Amino acid sequence: MQYVKSAEDADEIVNDTFLAAWNKKEELVLDDSIKNYLYTIVRNKSLNLLKKKKLDAIVLEADYEIASSETSIVEHLQAKETEKMIFEVIEKLPPRCKQIFILSRREGMPNKEIATLMQLSEKTIENQITIAIRVIKESLKQRQQQDSGFRIVLLPWLAAWLMTNV
Repeated sequence: MQYVKSAEDADEIVNDTFLAAWNKKEELVLDDSIKNYLYTIVRNKSLNLLKKKKLDAIVLEADYEIASSETSIVEHLQAKETEKMIFEVIEKLPPRCKQIFILSRREGMPNKEIATLMQLSEKTIENQITIAIRVIKESLKQRQQQDSGFRIVLLPWLAAWLMTNV
């Protein structure tokens, strides 16, 4: 929690850490160093997650304008139009990709739970979410290229919604 500031992320990191330790149980020596070993894994996984989230935020902010708290009516309408288009793109995703994306973003389920529910690997879940986000971004860029008057403006909640758990 000190690193990631999210109970869900912290739980997932701890679970992954114990899984990693379990997978290497034959190699581990059960003495005082196990505590340091587990701590190192948790710290590294936390830092990797933070780096990934920071990169995702930079990419998102570089590509799209985020509406400020003092949003004008025009910006608000543009954000609503962008939101509508995103939901239309989600509806057109392949069924499995759409289901995974909705479970992740709308239901807030962790990738591990989605993988268990759908009997798929966590990597497959991550890949499907990545594909969905890529399709959404490509559709927005195409729309912007086709209609020079179309500005991509995201409401803060929508930006966060697209970024989480990637």
